[in-house]
Amino acid sequence: MESLNTKIEAWLEPKLEEIGAFLVDIRHIQAQQRIEIYLDRDAGKPGIDLDACAEVSRFIQFQLDHDDSVPRTYVLEVSSPGMDNPFKVFRQYQKHRGTEVQVLMQDGRKLEGRLAEVDEAGIDLDAYVPAQKGPSPEKKKVIAPQIERMRIEFAQIKSTKRKLPF
Repeated sequence: MESLNTKIEAWLEPKLEEIGAFLVDIRHIQAQQRIEIYLDRDAGKPGIDLDACAEVSRFIQFQLDHDDSVPRTYVLEVSSPGMDNPFKVFRQYQKHRGTEVQVLMQDGRKLEGRLAEVDEAGIDLDAYVPAQKGPSPEKKKVIAPQIERMRIEFAQIKSTKRKLPF
């Protein structure tokens, strides 16, 4: 039997192509009879706005209401993935090329830097490496971090988030 997430993904494909968006995640929380759909757009395009969410919501609600395998009562939420959520799909990495990110490695290390390149195997991160402290004639002198290009395979990454500037 086909899962609900698989059905929703198939239903969404033509609609997302029509509005120039891509699927990030589908969460079906059966205990709450809740379906959450997260969408995004590629770099250079306007982000997911309320109108796009409403259009997709109406489209999916029609599909759900006409499928006998879906419970009659459910809560449907369609939104963007949010700025502080980890990347879920490859296209998010592509979209955020050139931006500041925080990478949590499988071994627990946290790396910060600029997402320089992305390919199917992993990322190149221009990581900020703390400058070595040495004798300084001026105690108030701020030493800028050094940048080191690091190749990181996706298998080494636990999560990646966009680093929000403050």
